[in-house]
Amino acid sequence: MTYDNYLFDMDGTLTKSRSRIRPSMIKTLRSLAEKGGNKLYLITGSDVSKVEEQIPHLVLEDVFDLVFCSNGTRVYDYSPDPDNELGSQEPELIHSVSLLDYYSQEDMNHIASVLCRLVADTHTKFKTGTFIEWRDSQINFSIIGRNCTLDQREDYVKWDKKSGERNRIIEKLREEFDGWGLGFRLGGQISIDITRRGWDKSYALKNIPADPKKCIYFGDRIDYNGNDSDVAAICGRYHQVSGPAETEEIIKTTYLTGE
Repeated sequence: MTYDNYLFDMDGTLTKSRSRIRPSMIKTLRSLAEKGGNKLYLITGSDVSKVEEQIPHLVLEDVFDLVFCSNGTRVYDYSPDPDNELGSQEPELIHSVSLLDYYSQEDMNHIASVLCRLVADTHTKFKTGTFIEWRDSQINFSIIGRNCTLDQREDYVKWDKKSGERNRIIEKLREEFDGWGLGFRLGGQISIDITRRGWDKSYALKNIPADPKKCIYFGDRIDYNGNDSDVAAICGRYHQVSGPAETEEIIKTTYLTGE
């Protein structure tokens, strides 16, 4: 089977977590995009502001056909209209959904209260702030908090691997919100993505004009409860990677030089 649709996670796959994309990765992605007929898509749990902190606007415009934020529930087209010189150069939001389309503010308040109690009841070494981040179609929840430093993040990653803390929390949340229609997945290194069930990264495939079986997915969390697992299971092929270096190596050796 010929694969010409390449789907990429961002943190841990194209970039190190919360870090800028490396020039060598940009060069590799451009080479892949320029190979005849290939289409590249970015699918991330992050919102658009975090994407633009890590990947320059010009790269998003040149390399990716579409950018899927918040697990694909917010879709951006970075391609400017070549016939409209006076048109906006900002990315066009072409699809969006919100949790508030399905849940009341009182429901959201209850979810936030449960999450705050979980933060208070854990004994994580560091608690840094921004434990709950509202992303409209998604809630990103972190016990250590998104304000952590890189050193604190690395410390928590080691603890989570040893203790399985986030997986235990996911099981508690599934029990607490049984019947609510919510989905819970590990997000990146330190967080949990909370969305409406079915709004995992496989949701992006609704807006990709290609047979999923002709898509290749690259992600670092194609594991139990990982937020890359749902989309990877539907695609024709996937690669679980340990980081950007492995992603780049696979592209070069498998998809740029031929199998």
